[in-house]
Amino acid sequence: MVRPPPPSSPPSSGVSVFVRVRNIPTYEKSLTAGFSGGDYDPVANVVRVDGNTVFIADPQPPAAPSADPVPRESDFSFDGVLAEKMTQEAVYDKAVRPLIERCLDGYNGTVFCYGQTASGKTFTMQGPSLRDSKPDEVGIVQRVAKQIIDGLKELGKRVPGFTATLSYLEIYNEKLSDLISADSKAKKELKISIDPDSANLKDHYVSGLTEMVVSEVDDYLDVIVMGAERRKVGATDMNAVSSRSHSVLTITIDQRSPISDGGIAKKRSKINLVDLAGSERADSTGATGERLKEGAAINQSLSCLGNVVNALSSGKATHIPYRDSKLTYLLQDSLGGNSLTVMIACVTPTAKNYQESMSTLRFATRVKKGVKNVASLNVDANVLRWVLSPLYLAGT
Repeated sequence: MVRPPPPSSPPSSGVSVFVRVRNIPTYEKSLTAGFSGGDYDPVANVVRVDGNTVFIADPQPPAAPSADPVPRESDFSFDGVLAEKMTQEAVYDKAVRPLIERCLDGYNGTVFCYGQTASGKTFTMQGPSLRDSKPDEVGIVQRVAKQIIDGLKELGKRVPGFTATLSYLEIYNEKLSDLISADSKAKKELKISIDPDSANLKDHYVSGLTEMVVSEVDDYLDVIVMGAERRKVGATDMNAVSSRSHSVLTITIDQRSPISDGGIAKKRSKINLVDLAGSERADSTGATGERLKEGAAINQSLSCLGNVVNALSSGKATHIPYRDSKLTYLLQDSLGGNSLTVMIACVTPTAKNYQESMSTLRFATRVKKGVKNVASLNVDANVLRWVLSPLYLAGT
């Protein structure tokens, strides 16, 4: 048996956590300073950044008079802070590009954005438009496409056989839906199963999900644009095109290369790009009826995500409740499993969003301190020997 070469350097075992502070949205700037029953300006900026640390000030005055006029601040440190003026390209280069490089080496990888609704998650992942964004506004999804396609073309000069496939699903009200099925109205039942082709026989996949082969950036964009158009969105008071579902875009790269003893070395990596629907407060979104039900389902699945992170962070839990929701079951490999994972926590810096931003920063801190992954190079150690037939050797 021939062992695969080790990676150039061992990857980190923790989840890399970045915080992105969005600019103050135009609709919030249009609010008048102060509001009925409030003691502070709701659109005041309460967030500041210093290096890799975020400081957030409580806009509410203390209950008791204080001689100290300095706002009460909390600070949180992460692997990186992506400040308001940081470009999409700079965000990608700092938080995502190194991860994709390791995925091209054969590791699994996950990138997910977390935060309240209208905090900039979908903009970070997709930009203002999947296909028509200005070059400086292109999101993570499109930049991953280019890096992978360019990387595979370079890889093709050294590895004779590789394929890249794409799948795209959404989780809406705890149901899995295929976003790129040829029949958009098909009611195909999707189930999460153990991937029989994974190197450790523990990785998960969704059986019955459409997979499309991609070889050019345009192919990739055609598929994800089709999927994005089918995704559930709706208007709320905080976001005219609020995501009403979680989405998971998965790119699978299979590599096959001959080795010296006549066998075939197989390497497989999966890259998950996850756009989570935002946590919601009904009094902020103005949701009613179906929107209110959707918001409740979103909050429930995010609560399950929080429970998983809490269990992993405690160091004492004998059971991790991955199966409490489709989202956490699907992300099992990404949180505490065989994956290199990057989390981008998105916050809105205005005073009226202080509580939600604090919640996001606390969650990101728990992920940073408590979630440990064990990422391994996904190479089939049991090298397959091909017995070539006389017809094959004769070239017929």
